[in-house]
Amino acid sequence: MNRRLRVGASLAFVSLVGLVSCTGGPSAPVIRDATIQVRADLSGTMVATLVAQVTAPDIPTGLIFNIPIVNEVASGTITVPTGSDRTIAMRAYDASGVQTHTGSVTVGIQAGTNPTISVTLFPLTGDVPITATLGALSVTVAPSSATIAVGQTQSLTASIKDVFGNPVLGTVAWATRDPGIATVDATGLVTARGTGATTVSATYGGTAGVATITVTP
Repeated sequence: MNRRLRVGASLAFVSLVGLVSCTGGPSAPVIRDATIQVRADLSGTMVATLVAQVTAPDIPTGLIFNIPIVNEVASGTITVPTGSDRTIAMRAYDASGVQTHTGSVTVGIQAGTNPTISVTLFPLTGDVPITATLGALSVTVAPSSATIAVGQTQSLTASIKDVFGNPVLGTVAWATRDPGIATVDATGLVTARGTGATTVSATYGGTAGVATITVTP
């Protein structure tokens, strides 16, 4: 009898170890990325290159981005993992590769919309300061609502804009909350499957826009 108990206990222990191994123990926190728009007016400076670097205690290697400059305006996006204590350091260089400005800010980043912040890049020489604006992108789906019958389709479009309302080129990811009511393909074409109402979303860089789809018989 005791032997049977020992064997049973051993099997239970092995099963428990196997379960922990399969599940990986406690769930690790999910880290998502947020896309942030960076814009800086470089008028009156000799800046030819603008570099942004993102560091944090849980980011082993700093993330480096070069912000494109067109007509003395730097404008581009950086991808920042969500979390606290994200230091965004920015450095400006002239055409010879000599650093001209530097500045940084430490903020918390969340998925989706983040508050607009400003970073002042102070000159290392006699140049003028630069103010860089960091803000969240917005995604808008049109039409925002539609009613269609089972079997019919509805085309949706998504527009991405920066913090200043300027269009941003990018490809959104489409998804539906309830595929039993309506499905959506990679182009935003919705197909009605069953009666009811569902939400279709377009996501870009951690920011989403939605449309309500109502399906009638």
